[in-house]
Formats: sequence, C-alpha cells, structure tokens
Amino acid sequence: MPTRTPQQTQLSASYPLASSNIETIDYALYNFVNDNLNIYCETNKGSQKVPVLFQTPERAFQIKNEPTLRKDNGRTISLPLITVKRTAMNKNPANKGRYGVYIPPYFDFYNKGGSLEIARKVQQDKTKNFANSNAIKKSSGGDNVNRQTFPGENKNVVYESISIPYPTFIEVTYEVKLFSEYQQQMNEMMETMSTFTGSPSRFKIEHGGNSYEALLDPSYAVANNFDLGTEERRFETTLTTTVLGYLIGAGKNQKTPNVVIRQSAAKIQIQRERTIVGDVPEFRIDNKDKYRP
Repeated sequence: MPTRTPQQTQLSASYPLASSNIETIDYALYNFVNDNLNIYCETNKGSQKVPVLFQTPERAFQIKNEPTLRKDNGRTISLPLITVKRTAMNKNPANKGRYGVYIPPYFDFYNKGGSLEIARKVQQDKTKNFANSNAIKKSSGGDNVNRQTFPGENKNVVYESISIPYPTFIEVTYEVKLFSEYQQQMNEMMETMSTFTGSPSRFKIEHGGNSYEALLDPSYAVANNFDLGTEERRFETTLTTTVLGYLIGAGKNQKTPNVVIRQSAAKIQIQRERTIVGDVPEFRIDNKDKYRP
C-alpha cells in the first residue's frame, strides 16, 4: 500500500453541529434510562430486560406495535415496566449561561443570523493569496532584489468563523415511573436508579452530540396497590427528574440558518483623495503619470 508523503497529507477536523431542541432532550433522557441503566428484573421467564416507554401511547397503537407489553388479549399491561413522561418546562431567568445576558445576532448580519462564535480557523487559500501578493510586491519594489521572501511574517490573515444563535436555557421536568408485579422487582429497579445516579443525584445525559445535566429528586413517591379485591396487584414508584437543557434555534420555524460561516477582513484600508488633499505623487519610473498634474 503506497504511503503518503508529508506534502500530500492534509489534516482536517470535524465538529458536531447538531441542533438541540426539546425532542433531543427527550431522547437523551430516554436513552439514559433504556441504554445506560439497562435494568433487568427476575420474572417467571428468568432474568429479562425491563422495557422502557416514553409517555403512554394509545392502547390500539401499543397493542399493534408492542404486542409483548400487554397480556390477556390486550386488557392488562405486562409488568415490570418503566415509563418516561415530560410534565413541565420552565424558562428560568436564573439560567443565563456563560455570558449572563442575551446576545442578539450581529446587527449588520441580522438577516443571516449567528451571534455566538464556537469555532475559528485560518482560511488557508485566501491567506496564501495575500502572502504571495505581499511577497511579489516586496521583491518588485526593490526591498528584496534576490526574491528571498521566505520566511516572512504575513499580517493579512483571513479567518473563517462558525457561529450559532445564542442558546435558550430551559429546565424540563420528567416523571420516571416504575411498575412491577412483585416487591422484589421493584427493589431491583429502585436499587439501580439510586446507585447509578450517585449522591447527590446529578448525572449527564447525551444525544446527537449534545450533553445535558440531569438532577434526580431525592424523594420517591410510592403508590402501591395491595387491595385484595378484583383490581390488579401492582407496585408503583414515581421519580422526578429535572434536565437543564438548552435550545439552539427555533427548529423548522427558524428564519435564519442555525450555523453561519463568515470570513473576516484581512486588511482595512481607506484610500486618500490626492486631488483634494494636494499630495504630490511619489516619483517612480513605473508610475506612468497615474495622477493628473
């Protein structure tokens, strides 16, 4: 297999620029409960993974798409089971982020969006053109008759920056409910939830290149049904989780792009009106009377 020479090798870097929305936060918590916790319980069929549902879909839809979650011809739900439900969302003004204030988009580029710069790199092609142009001017002007223009300092550098809208910080509250038919199953699920999240119960959840901080309420709400009547015997525990999330853009209703790429000016130069100021043009043999007498 041929090897590349150093001149043929190009270094590149990729940055995840996935947008963060409410659905992303929902998926992050669901994936944490379903994949990271990965809770198993002892059943009459041996040790099996506890299924996780987000909210509670319609019964007809659930029976059709998840037939194993119901028994007795769809009349009752198979236990154990874990459900995740979003209950509230709060735009807390105390969560102002790193800068403490809202940063609007650039006023001169308001219709193009972008207010928070997240990455910047040197635009190699245009910077190279400026460096070559300066080297040619330096050699042709007599400053370097031997055209030995390298090494030299290039002050005309073009930067390419990536900016996004300023994030909107929100607090999303969820209810994680544990259902079981036996006390042993409930104990196994609660032990995993309590030990995996640590103390204090703060943990990180991720989805689509975005990460959020989640806080688990230390108090668990228990609503068991021990009635010996006709109702189904069931153990139920509710855990409240608050996710500190952020929104980037307004989704499909965003009028400007979420990711804006801009290039900086390499040099700012203001021309002088010599005919008004009255400057005498410098004599150069190659000037060829550029100015009127």
